[in-house]
Amino acid sequence: MASRHESTRSKAYRRTIGTVAAAVGIAGGLVTQLRGSSTTLGAAAFIALTSRSGQVGPPLGGVAQISEKMPELAELAPYQQQTTLACHGRACGHAVHLQHLALSGAAVAVAVAGLRRHRKAQRARRVAVVGVTATGATDVESATAIQTPPVWVVNLDKSVQRWKNCQEEFAKQGVKAERFPATLGKALTDEELKETCTRSARYFCTAGMVGCFMSHLNIWKKVAAEGPEAVVVLEDDVLLYPDFHGKLHTLLKELPEDWDVCLLGAVGCISPETEPIHMKLYDIITGGGRPSPGKTRMISPNVFVPFRPAGTHAYMVSRKGAEKLSRLCPKPRYHVDLTAWGLKELKLYAAKSFLATQRFDDDTTVSKQGAPLTKRFLRWCWDITGLSAMGKKAGVGNLTWAWTIACFALPIPFSSTRRRLIVEMGPSTSLMVLICLLCIPLKSFKPVGFGLLYMVSICCIIRLLAGTFKKTPMGLIALTGAAIVYFG
Repeated sequence: MASRHESTRSKAYRRTIGTVAAAVGIAGGLVTQLRGSSTTLGAAAFIALTSRSGQVGPPLGGVAQISEKMPELAELAPYQQQTTLACHGRACGHAVHLQHLALSGAAVAVAVAGLRRHRKAQRARRVAVVGVTATGATDVESATAIQTPPVWVVNLDKSVQRWKNCQEEFAKQGVKAERFPATLGKALTDEELKETCTRSARYFCTAGMVGCFMSHLNIWKKVAAEGPEAVVVLEDDVLLYPDFHGKLHTLLKELPEDWDVCLLGAVGCISPETEPIHMKLYDIITGGGRPSPGKTRMISPNVFVPFRPAGTHAYMVSRKGAEKLSRLCPKPRYHVDLTAWGLKELKLYAAKSFLATQRFDDDTTVSKQGAPLTKRFLRWCWDITGLSAMGKKAGVGNLTWAWTIACFALPIPFSSTRRRLIVEMGPSTSLMVLICLLCIPLKSFKPVGFGLLYMVSICCIIRLLAGTFKKTPMGLIALTGAAIVYFG
């Protein structure tokens, strides 16, 4: 503390010296400049008095007085005296003027040096203030530590092993978590589905999609009604990155006051700088992309606005955000992440350095169980089209996990309401590639048009279910596909 006070006094002393030097330098420059100007005027007046235009000689009084100091003038003729006096006056005036110009230059140099020292002292003072503020904040935090939000883990009652894995994972970093019972979609009756879900969810969503949405919706309702100011929500397939507590405290300091949700882990279009053009294909499919706040998506050193994220395995929600989510998403309608994170009213942010990820090698509870149909036959389509590289760019470590994600479910006619044909991401996108490749043996571009029309139909269903449907982009793609079919 003593050294800090001494450094503060020394900086104040240097700042005062810099200010005084600047003031003295400016004042000295002005004074000497004025004196130099007055001396020049005096020399000009002297020349004017000693040489009148149209007269042969100077005033007698002036010559007599100057002759006493310059005896050689008396021996010269009158016109020579005039010329000598004029030259002498000009020489004196120029000498004095140059002398004062030099003094003025020195004064200006002193002024500039003083201003530079003053500005340097001001910059040092700002840095010192920031350092003292940061130190003071650290001291205050040590006295009144930032309250860590409670951690709630979504876990099904039947997934006992997953909860044990979570406890082991959290124990590595001393994270205290509370289990939040998840909703099992398969256990819901038809009456419960009609009461709690939208019509689109009952017909076009899997039981896992409905259960996942209701689990997070119940968390939002609890936080809005009785919960704390913020809650960290994790799913039971999560993996924590090192320094979870430290990164969480950093986020709490840097998040803006109006934040609703901060993603601690995500997949999709999640670049903190700018998204590549080919990655924005994901937004064309799902919709709900967010505009950039500036040249980059960063709003602070550790927080950014994601373009089109996905995933609910790790996020932090404020009480205000929980109220907004429970109000705007009162019933399950589609994937909870694509629906909630696509809301324009939601103040959504993400951590630049993620705090957690998920176990992509586990079977997801949202899609159907088991290996996907025609996986070996269609998997190569992802590789040759670059979709595999896009998946890795989106943060998906295991493409098999992404392959089995359910886009939606189609009701099977003449069957019970529970029978669905699950449309998975991998086979559905690969089918478009196969349709487009038919243009090679058929020697026609019409298959490309049919492929675009097929993809537009998939995108329209996804956007309608997620609530992000827009007529213009879908209409343009459909018209393009129809034009290729007609003219191809």
